[in-house]
Amino acid sequence: MTELERGASRQPAGRTSAATAIAAEVIAWASAPGGARPRKMPQGEMGYPSLLAPPQRLRDAAAALAAIHAAKLGLRAPPLGDGRPLGPGGVVLAAAVGLVETKGVAEALAEACPELSGAWDLVLRDAICSRALATSIDADFADMLRARSPLTAALGRPAPGGEDETIATIAAITRHADGRRLVVKTFARPGASREVRRFRAAAMERLRTGETSLLDLVIEVYEAALVFHRERVIEEITAARAVILGRGDPEAKIEDALAVAAFYGPLWRIRRAHAELLRTRHGLDLEGMLEGTRLFQLGARLAGEDA
Repeated sequence: MTELERGASRQPAGRTSAATAIAAEVIAWASAPGGARPRKMPQGEMGYPSLLAPPQRLRDAAAALAAIHAAKLGLRAPPLGDGRPLGPGGVVLAAAVGLVETKGVAEALAEACPELSGAWDLVLRDAICSRALATSIDADFADMLRARSPLTAALGRPAPGGEDETIATIAAITRHADGRRLVVKTFARPGASREVRRFRAAAMERLRTGETSLLDLVIEVYEAALVFHRERVIEEITAARAVILGRGDPEAKIEDALAVAAFYGPLWRIRRAHAELLRTRHGLDLEGMLEGTRLFQLGARLAGEDA
């Protein structure tokens, strides 16, 4: 039991505190577009234990944010078919985000975040953490948020060392039809950062060697990319090829181009091993597939890898 949990056991349920007020402010910020991230400093008695038994008004606000975010993600209620009640983990992380300028306090709160309590908790944590990660935030603390928000890690990238757990989360999410659509839509969307592309390439490489439904999932990602984002996808491939062939660009730009190339590694391997499956996917147009796999081979040669 953490100090936060021990303190909570001595607190009256629903007690209002400075900590719950900060969490409420962060949840309100995450619920509405725009606005600066709340930046608070701990002063006096904060009443941190009350985060584990927040007042009804804060619980209602957290539940509303979870419902809004689930709808944005295309997850019908209850998300992923899991109707377990919302736990306090998202409220604890909201307070940590509000206090992130006091790094030690924020990290201690993140460390004290309870175990995941179900899909509503999964969604609420992502609503808060994904919004926080879109702001300027300490890199170490950002990884702490990823480690405590499995959906955020799955749709973006995990903290270092969390790759296996996150890939298992992706496989679990995609067992539900809504979760599968969410992963396909997210992975297929162009414009991801270098780190996210690298993780997605690694994740799809692992998933393609699993059960048949996961191999189909990986093919769906490439198909969706070429159906819904074809122009942007071809532009990214063309730009990455120019950088790799030119080799006169800054190292960071070359690494970005190699990450684009690596994304098509699983597709190249599927084409070699399961060409018959690709021929049945009418959205996976031949030109787009060839452009992507050729880029992968080009990038692999530059990186000294086998392709």
